[in-house]
Amino acid sequence: MTMTYILTRNEDDDDNASSSETIETDDVGPWSYLNHDVLLLVMMQLGVIDFVAFSGVCKSWRSVALSNWKTFMESKPPMLALIPPNGHDDRQCWLVDSKGKEFRTIIPHSGGWGSVGLSCGYMILLRWETYDFWLVNPITRHELHFPPAPCVSDFISKITSVLFFSPSISRLVFVILASNQIWFSIENEGAWNRVSSTFDFTFKDLHVFKGRIYSVSNKGHFCELTLQPEPKLTLLETKSLLDEDVSFQELVSWGENIYVRENLKAYKLDFGEMEWVPFQYTGDEHAFAFFISHLSHSAAAKPESWGSEPGRCFINEGGGKARFFIAVEWYFPHECLNVNLLQDA
Repeated sequence: MTMTYILTRNEDDDDNASSSETIETDDVGPWSYLNHDVLLLVMMQLGVIDFVAFSGVCKSWRSVALSNWKTFMESKPPMLALIPPNGHDDRQCWLVDSKGKEFRTIIPHSGGWGSVGLSCGYMILLRWETYDFWLVNPITRHELHFPPAPCVSDFISKITSVLFFSPSISRLVFVILASNQIWFSIENEGAWNRVSSTFDFTFKDLHVFKGRIYSVSNKGHFCELTLQPEPKLTLLETKSLLDEDVSFQELVSWGENIYVRENLKAYKLDFGEMEWVPFQYTGDEHAFAFFISHLSHSAAAKPESWGSEPGRCFINEGGGKARFFIAVEWYFPHECLNVNLLQDA
């Protein structure tokens, strides 16, 4: 499927410029020979939308953009993701950056597909009639397809999914959690494999952290998922928070730590004591926020500011605890083109 990009600008941008204004010149050679250090300084000041245009100017500029892609994307705060309701053959996906600039991607033949998550910069679309998955990266335009999943039923409260690259088989692997079952499919194999489990608790999330796949239950049971030599879940002994009033939602990682969210609270896993402890905001070394998506996965990121950007809801629980930004759906530039690498070799 082919996707088309449309770049738009706010009316406040370039007050002295006209949309019909053109600049004609035959002397364009020097632009491609600008010093790469200067180009890098300029590029790092751009937003994600302008970065896409920057990378398409010429081969030299594209080389600078691609070689510094990871550094650039990791420096950018999450973007709002807007997808119109199902029912149209061709729908547009809007990504809105912190300055209000829009990046539109047309997704042709997307009628009958619904967005059920994000992983590694890919929007995960599910076809409601057949339950097959279509993964689309709106920035790179790369696409993946996985066959109908046997665990997806007519009633879906939430599908959790992760995408990663397995060095041992040199393939991408897509893992989903639905109806309290965990299944995985290997790229281009056209089949699903179930991960056996004898646990009677309810799994809430899947997350890749430091090359390993973890899952957490609603009461804090912490498991590691391995696919080789055979797929299985291993319970890691933790001092779980089994209080009836506590209900964990999802795993989120930042730096060297992994956290679990419970409404507007966060708990950090102390790997030394294997205990979930309440997270406390204590200073600059923890200057990040939890970006909570209602329709997709959440993530921790270091935004450019804590201000109230367009369409964002800023919540500070107070008492020195975690900070939260809440929206219907976030898109995380720092995950784009950064497919999780599994340590299974």
